[in-house]
Amino acid sequence: MWTSSRSEKTNGPSGKIAVGYVASAHGVRGEVHIVPLTDFPERFFRMKSLELYAEGTYLRTLRVVRVRSGKGGLLVESDVADRNEAEGLVGSSVLIDPEERLPLPEGSFWVDDLIGLAVHDVEGNVLGAVKDLLLSGGNEVYEVEDAEGGLHYIPAVEAFIKDIDLAGGKIVVELIEGLWT
Repeated sequence: MWTSSRSEKTNGPSGKIAVGYVASAHGVRGEVHIVPLTDFPERFFRMKSLELYAEGTYLRTLRVVRVRSGKGGLLVESDVADRNEAEGLVGSSVLIDPEERLPLPEGSFWVDDLIGLAVHDVEGNVLGAVKDLLLSGGNEVYEVEDAEGGLHYIPAVEAFIKDIDLAGGKIVVELIEGLWT
């Protein structure tokens, strides 16, 4: 089965990846409440520092002292001096370099790696390009835009997705009657 990870999307400066954001200050000693934007929130327990960005601009690096689970996210104790300083960080994003992404299991892909891939049928005809991935019931659905701007939806299951070739920039699909309308 083909799976993807919507988290850790490329949206920062120089291709940096968002893995969380500062939701609020916590307590009076400068802790921050971080909401993870990753399928791997455990990564924060191993991080020694967190690079914070606000609106794409580097803000500062937090030197992590301790991370613990909190309601709806993680509580991070760092070199932030007090609550006032922590409140100034609210809304900032925690970004990492792409090479810091954790490896995905075999048959899994990052969403941003799939967006824009050409979609071919098994005969080699170009059908369009992946525009987005949607969650529908128990599986993902690839939203494919054809040359005329029409949108088509292909379930991301082995019955339809025959190959994903990131290096070749394409996905090969096997269509059934009624799937491409």
